[in-house]
Amino acid sequence: MKRIKSSRLLSMVGILFVIIGIVCLVNPLWAYVELVRFSGLALLLNGIVLQVSSSSAHITFNREKRIMRIESIADFIFGILLLFNPFMTFILYPLLIGSWILCVGIIKIIASLLVKKQIRGWVFILVHGMLSCIFAIAIIYSPSTRAIDITLIIGVFFLSLGSVLIYDAIRLKRMHETVDLLF
Repeated sequence: MKRIKSSRLLSMVGILFVIIGIVCLVNPLWAYVELVRFSGLALLLNGIVLQVSSSSAHITFNREKRIMRIESIADFIFGILLLFNPFMTFILYPLLIGSWILCVGIIKIIASLLVKKQIRGWVFILVHGMLSCIFAIAIIYSPSTRAIDITLIIGVFFLSLGSVLIYDAIRLKRMHETVDLLF
């Protein structure tokens, strides 16, 4: 089985985030409905990917494995909340997705500080975490409760995150190193 290089996977995820961000900015109401529809499934799938990745042999640091498992548990919890009650999800989506983004942001910040001496790319994990926390707070405490306004904030977040991931993919490709914690 051929493994995908981290830089290629990062760039694919980054491009996906940029595309979703653009869709959120161009057609926010439609994007809100679709985000509500598919976020739970995406989080459950991400949780599975993180569990599998944390169990794989190519990850050498125990702290990294533990952090990935903690993040996958957060993904499972929020994925289930979003998936199994569509009406509640539609109404509480900003609070739920904002809380998830904040949770993941805090995990990324802690992870970056824990692996700072082991991974040269720790700053990008830190930036990912800080961006997540800033946008999560903006989503949760937005003065507007309109779906369109919340979707615009989410769109800008996805554009920012996608840009960071694409930049990091280019940097990783040049450096020939891997940073699994970004997922």
